[in-house]
Amino acid sequence: MDTLNTRQKTLLSMIQNQGAVSVHALFSEIEASEATIRRDLTHLEDRHLIVRRRGEAFAVKKSLESAFQQREQLYKEAKQKIARIAASHIDEHDTIILDAGTTTLEIARLLSNYNDLTILTNSLPIANVIAPTSLSLSLAGGHLFSQNMSTQGPDAEAFFKKVEVGKSFIGASGIRRLVGLETLNPFEAEIKKLMVNAAKKVYGVVDSSKFDTAGINVFCNFSDLDYLITDKPIQDEETLALLKRQGVEVLLPS
Repeated sequence: MDTLNTRQKTLLSMIQNQGAVSVHALFSEIEASEATIRRDLTHLEDRHLIVRRRGEAFAVKKSLESAFQQREQLYKEAKQKIARIAASHIDEHDTIILDAGTTTLEIARLLSNYNDLTILTNSLPIANVIAPTSLSLSLAGGHLFSQNMSTQGPDAEAFFKKVEVGKSFIGASGIRRLVGLETLNPFEAEIKKLMVNAAKKVYGVVDSSKFDTAGINVFCNFSDLDYLITDKPIQDEETLALLKRQGVEVLLPS
């Protein structure tokens, strides 16, 4: 700690207190340039005080929890609001895909009162939530991507290539302005594309922080969506106009 300056100590304290923090959130909390904050985070990571993944910083002292479990706590209230809207669009007898992610996990937690649903997923946490219920569950096989607790690779891709469902609920790592939904992992992007193609109706489920988060791999254009569920009104007027032109209905909490 002696080699840390005051700003770096403040950053470390914020991350340790919360366990996991969005890097973008730090930009608005710390009075310094984004480049300076990123250098500070690199310094903290080099000293093994934090770990960075997918645009988020995690406290090493909480390393007994998985990165996925820590991400669950980020924007949790927003994800729960999105999940309630999503669940209201799920009907008895539906066959649905739930993408691997923390927002779709919140959707899964709301499905125990249903009697007849068929759920397809590549998410181990979602499978664990659904398994004790009477609902039908199909879990894609493949290589385990531990960071997201999901299956990927050729076997998982083959699974989703051959299915057809009524609705898919798809999360994202970020949103590329005027283009669509993104993720950082190219293998994850391929799975998500197949999930989009498999559904008659596609729901993007993204909390508002994703509009300020960059990804790398676009897996879904806005025109591929039927609905975009988020927790706050979209501030970008051009994006809103584009969504309207492309027939995408934006769903927000009441």
